[in-house]
Amino acid sequence: MKIEIGKESLFWCVVLAVLLLLLCLWGNGDIPFLSVNEARRAVTVREMYEANNWLLPYMNGSLYLAKPPLFYWLTLVPVHLLGEVSEWAMRLPSALFALSCLAGVYVLGSKLGGRWVGIFAAIFLAANAGFSMFARRAEIEMSLTGLCLLSLLSAWPYLFGNGSRRWVLLSYTILGCCLLTKGPVSLLFVSIPILIFALLQSHQRAKTFLSDGLGWLVALLIGGSWYFAVTLQEGWGVWQSILQQDIVDKVSGDGGEPWYAYLAYLAGDFFPFWLVLFIRPRQLWQKIRTVPEFNLLACAALVPLLIFSLFTDKHAKYLLPTYPVIALLLAYHWVRVLTSVQGGRRSILTWLPPLTLICFVGFYAVFERQVFAYRVQALPGIRVATAANPAQTIYSLGPPDMRLVFYAGRSIQELTEDQVRSHASRDAQLFVMAPPPTTLSWLSRCATKHFKPYLKNGKEALLIQLGNSCQSAL
Repeated sequence: MKIEIGKESLFWCVVLAVLLLLLCLWGNGDIPFLSVNEARRAVTVREMYEANNWLLPYMNGSLYLAKPPLFYWLTLVPVHLLGEVSEWAMRLPSALFALSCLAGVYVLGSKLGGRWVGIFAAIFLAANAGFSMFARRAEIEMSLTGLCLLSLLSAWPYLFGNGSRRWVLLSYTILGCCLLTKGPVSLLFVSIPILIFALLQSHQRAKTFLSDGLGWLVALLIGGSWYFAVTLQEGWGVWQSILQQDIVDKVSGDGGEPWYAYLAYLAGDFFPFWLVLFIRPRQLWQKIRTVPEFNLLACAALVPLLIFSLFTDKHAKYLLPTYPVIALLLAYHWVRVLTSVQGGRRSILTWLPPLTLICFVGFYAVFERQVFAYRVQALPGIRVATAANPAQTIYSLGPPDMRLVFYAGRSIQELTEDQVRSHASRDAQLFVMAPPPTTLSWLSRCATKHFKPYLKNGKEALLIQLGNSCQSAL
């Protein structure tokens, strides 16, 4: 049953579109990279761009194959158009995929329950700490989320309508792009939920979809092309350490958070909207149990949650591709409850979501830079200080933070304490955390810049000018 609440919904669609554009795009290039992962992507793209090498990603001079290259390729397009690797160019793909997710949940929500379900689904997704953050970050997760949702939406007309096989092939084509974004883990968000749905519902078209040989061939050709090309050039052994780090260690490594950690992540990101589940939860369960479309949405939300909860390594961002379908389920139930209440409760349910979204837009437009100033305050100074000596080699005592590598403008070589002494006479620059180790305390007398704070509250760093004058301080 579709639910409509007055003709004013069209006006709110326009208001929502403006807010979502502001949320995803406003000031996206005004703040330096806020995380190590953002800088990793930017350093890799810069080295691919400078070397004009689209096949082999390098990071700080070392081969970096931990992630497939589709995100890098997507960012290289605006980078080539602009002629530089900038924050805006790096974050543009995430913003565009976020907008595609928001448009997708609006369209599917409108089909499932009417325009207001679509509106609230888009609001629940946007007014979400995890989703909104990755919509504005140069990280892979939002690209994966957008592609997984587009693959599922492409399968939808075939699974639940009279769509032709072209929809099946389109879905598998996008699935191949998912594989090129983050590897086989993409199957957990599209193919495996459809498989579980087909088994639970004995859904014939879902079984036909999953047994489409040409579709799987297309997906594997697209998704495996880069792996095949790299293997031909570098050999099979290049994947051994990656399989150990990205699969074995994450599935069965030591430590890790408890199995229910993802429930806490979801509760935080979807607060306060998930509280509606305490109101007439049987109605939503009945819908999921009896309506195939809702059953598939539930599978797409719960199957990855259950599987990832078994892994040792847990991060909230791993479940980001499930957020659109969770927003759809919450929005449908929210509107059902909204239509059944009156008075103050109706006003709260009506106005709480848009006001929450406005708060998120306000935060990113006005307050984000101030809140995270401690992370970025040193970065412009690093760029200026290193640009003054473009020919000098830059060293770091210990592994360099990738934000340092990016804003220094070139690769940074790691030195041990013993190596610092042997390099002291060289005309070079050295970054070291302050205060230096006791055995290298003499470095403080060679410092030309003092960065405080440096990437974290309470952390400081020194830029040391090495050379003969510094060696004399030994």
